[in-house]
Amino acid sequence: MKLLQRTARYQLALALPVAVVGTLLGYLLVNAIVKDQVDEFLVHHAERVRAAIMNGQSLPPTTAPDQLLLLRSGRSAQPVFADTLIADTDEEGELVPWRIARFPMPDGMRGPQVLLVGRSLVETEDLVMAIAGTMGVLLVLLLVGNLLLFRWAADRLWRPFHRIVDATGTFRADVSTIPDLPRSGTDEFDTLAAALERMMARIQADMTAQKRFTEKAAHELRTPLAVMQGKLDELLQMPGLDEERSTMLAGLLDARERLGRTVSNMLLLARIGNQEFPPAMVDWPALFREQLELLEGPIADQRITATIDATGPCTLRLHPMLAEVLVGNLVRNAVQHNRPGGRITITITREGFRIANSGAPLTVDPGTLFERFAQADPSGRSVGLGLSIAREIVEGAGWRIRYDHADGLHTLRVSEA
Repeated sequence: MKLLQRTARYQLALALPVAVVGTLLGYLLVNAIVKDQVDEFLVHHAERVRAAIMNGQSLPPTTAPDQLLLLRSGRSAQPVFADTLIADTDEEGELVPWRIARFPMPDGMRGPQVLLVGRSLVETEDLVMAIAGTMGVLLVLLLVGNLLLFRWAADRLWRPFHRIVDATGTFRADVSTIPDLPRSGTDEFDTLAAALERMMARIQADMTAQKRFTEKAAHELRTPLAVMQGKLDELLQMPGLDEERSTMLAGLLDARERLGRTVSNMLLLARIGNQEFPPAMVDWPALFREQLELLEGPIADQRITATIDATGPCTLRLHPMLAEVLVGNLVRNAVQHNRPGGRITITITREGFRIANSGAPLTVDPGTLFERFAQADPSGRSVGLGLSIAREIVEGAGWRIRYDHADGLHTLRVSEA
């Protein structure tokens, strides 16, 4: 979820209670003001009626249907105001709200009396509801307008940040130029842009140093390894070489070969990390068949049955050389960790592919299979970089690789993330 959307949700979560509480408070406030005005009217009306009665006049008649004026027996030390419901004769006995006040009267010939003055609140209730409803609508409109204004302002304020992110996304450590991050005049964003430019410059410098190191390492290591290979071959061809020395030289040749593979694999890992390989369409079934043919000897020696099931063209795109390395490592892993008379099943679908092989259960943590120099083969025939290189290739392409073991089969799955 984007930051702007999350902020808008928080604002909406706060705005709705504010609108409800604001409407309720507005209703209570307007209702109190209206009742205060009605009470003032009742007091004023009662004072006029009391003055007329004190002057010897009779109780004036009430002609307004929304007013009440009565004399009743009783006592009241002070005016008393109350809300009540009275049946409306014009509306089939419907109960309507009234405001009633009791005022004390001087004792007369009929004994103590109180003056009842009342007024219907039907119209005032309608007025209060209309005012409260209007306030509620205005509050909602104000809050919605505030949200829209905030979204517009936030979009303009965050636009420089998104431009910085987009420009940073084009950065590649293997390219000599550093993207020019835009400046907006906002201190925080300008500081971020400057920090990112410094960081990209350091990354580029480190990458350049790494490239120079790997190139130098390739030159410095491969030359003596080639010399070593030649000398060992000459020693093996010398006449009179006994079996013990021949075995020792064969061990040295095997160690030199493993060292050469380690150097080549480490250089390949460095190049994969630099993303120096543009993707392309790959004929995955043909590539798997080719790698199986290259390992035809070990497969025949172990009597392994290998099958390929291609249910559709795989859409995964990869550089041809990386695809060959990936498939080669996966197939070699399946052959190396198989058992005599075992099987290898390769399934290729539109979304990806998987390779399953029989074999003994793992003796190491499955979570360490893809780590560099991790070896599940205790014989030491592997340098422990095959699956690590496979993971680097897969993750560099934006895919994922997973391992699982079920029904006696070790399965490696490669698919889009």
